Amino acid sequence: MPRISRGRAIAYFLILMGVIAIVLRFALGLGAVTNLNDGHPWGLWIAFDVMTGVALAAGGFTLSAAVYVFDLKKFHGLVRPAKLSAFIGYALVVIGILIDLGLPWRIWHALVMWNTSSVLFEVAWCVMLYTSVLAMDVLSMTFEALKMDRAVKFFRSIYIFLVVAGIVLSTLHQSSLGALFLIVPEKMSELWASPALGPLFYASAIIAGLSVVTLENILGARAHGRKPDLELVSSLGKGLAFALLVYFAMKVTDLYARRVTVWQLDGQHVAFWIELFGTVALPAALLGFFPSVRRTQAGLLACAGMAAFGVVLNRFNVSLTAYQGFRDFTYFPSVFEIAVTVGLVAVAIVAFDIGARILPVYEHAGAGHHAKGSGA
Repeated sequence: MPRISRGRAIAYFLILMGVIAIVLRFALGLGAVTNLNDGHPWGLWIAFDVMTGVALAAGGFTLSAAVYVFDLKKFHGLVRPAKLSAFIGYALVVIGILIDLGLPWRIWHALVMWNTSSVLFEVAWCVMLYTSVLAMDVLSMTFEALKMDRAVKFFRSIYIFLVVAGIVLSTLHQSSLGALFLIVPEKMSELWASPALGPLFYASAIIAGLSVVTLENILGARAHGRKPDLELVSSLGKGLAFALLVYFAMKVTDLYARRVTVWQLDGQHVAFWIELFGTVALPAALLGFFPSVRRTQAGLLACAGMAAFGVVLNRFNVSLTAYQGFRDFTYFPSVFEIAVTVGLVAVAIVAFDIGARILPVYEHAGAGHHAKGSGA
C-alpha cells in the first residue's frame, strides 16, 4: 500500500475538520457555529470563501483573454491549468455560498425568481453560467483523457462560444461584486467607498488571476517533478507588474479625485497602507524595475505571493475592515468558520493536484490545434 505523504496527510486532516464543521453548521444552524451578528451578517465565509475565491479563480478568463483576444499565443500552455484551477475555485465558491445561506435549500430561487434591479441577481446568474462554462472546459479535458474523440471534437467546434461567454461573464460579475458594496457607501470608510469600486475589483481580479497562475505553474511543476518554464513565467511576471502599476494608478487617481485623507494613523489606515504599498506598489516595483527578480523562481514566488495576498487583503478590507467604527458589534470568526475555510482551501489544493495528474492539463501545451479545445 503506497504511503501518504506528510503534505497529503495534513490536507486530508484539514478537509476532515472542515467536513465536521460543515455538518455541525447544517445540524445546529449558523448562530451556533459562527460569530456572525446583526452588525456583521457577512463574515469570513463571504469575505474569503466567496469574495476572495472568485478573484483568485480569475486566472481562467485572464489567460483566455491574453491568448484568444490579445493573441499572446506563447501563454497557451498556461491556459489549461488556469481553467482547471478556475473551475475548482468556482465550485468551492458555490459551496461556500451554500454553507453561508441562512436557508440554503432556497439557493435555486434565483433561477426562477428574477429581481433584475438587484446586483446579487446579476452576480448569481453570471457565477452560475461561468461555472457551467468552466465545467464544459474540464469535461472536454476529461473526454480527451478517456480518448472519446467524437465528444472532444464537439467541444472544439463550440470553442469560440465558450471563449466569448467566459470572458463576458467574468467581466460582468468580477466588477459587480465591487458594486455590490456601494449599496450602503455611507457605512464604509472613505478609503474603500469609491464609485469606482467595480472597475477596481475587476482590475484587482486580473492581478489575482496572473498571480495564482504564476504560483501554480512554479509550485505545480515542483510537485509533479517538472521544471517550470521560467522564461514564460517571467513574461507573465512582466504582465503582472503592468497590471499592478495600472491598478496602483487607478487607486491613487480615485483617492485624489475624492480628496480622501490617506495619512492618518489608525487601524483602517494601516490596513490600507499595507494593501496599497506593501502588496501593490512593492511587487510592482520589484517585477517591473528589477529584471533579476522576475527571472528567478524565488523572486516570482515572492512577488506573486505578495500580489495575491494583496487581493485577499483588499477583499477583507472592503467587506469587513471598511465597516469598523460604523457598526455597534465586533466580529472575529469562530473556530468552526476557520475550519470550513481552511478545509475548502485544502480541497482546492488536493483537487488541483489530482486533476493535474489525471487530465491532459500540461501534455499539449505547445500544440496549436489544441487551442480550439479550450473555452474561457
